[in-house]
Amino acid sequence: MEEGAEIVKLEDVWVHIDGMPILEAVNLSIKQHDFLGIIGPNGGGKTTLLKTILGLITPTRGRITIFGLTPDNARRFVGYVPQYSLFYRDFPVSVLDVVLMGRLGRMRPPRRYGEEDMRIAYEALETVGMLEYKDRQIGKLSGGQQQRVFIAHALVN
Repeated sequence: MEEGAEIVKLEDVWVHIDGMPILEAVNLSIKQHDFLGIIGPNGGGKTTLLKTILGLITPTRGRITIFGLTPDNARRFVGYVPQYSLFYRDFPVSVLDVVLMGRLGRMRPPRRYGEEDMRIAYEALETVGMLEYKDRQIGKLSGGQQQRVFIAHALVN
């Protein structure tokens, strides 16, 4: 990918939900190495914007591309970590298991983790500063630590 390449592009994107306009005439270009913060009031359309970029909501009008592809075709290249993750906190799954689950979409049956999967998972945990917690149960971590694990989960994809 060339330096400064366009990663995400929204052109005149409109979203209506139940007939109500949520997003109107959104134009956005995110290039490689850009950082973007989305701020606004509750109900201001931030989550709708992200879900639309991910292809989870279809725009009423306009065009979205990610790496030059439609959101549906680019989904395998995009990781998303919601603000709140709902899961059964007593389920006996380790931090490493949660991160490795991010590799499942890339696997063909029989689904067994290999050395490369483990290496990638360890690197992601190291990146988010959670490698030392790899054997700990995910439900026993603080909310911030869980968020970092879910970011590692998104990174391994």
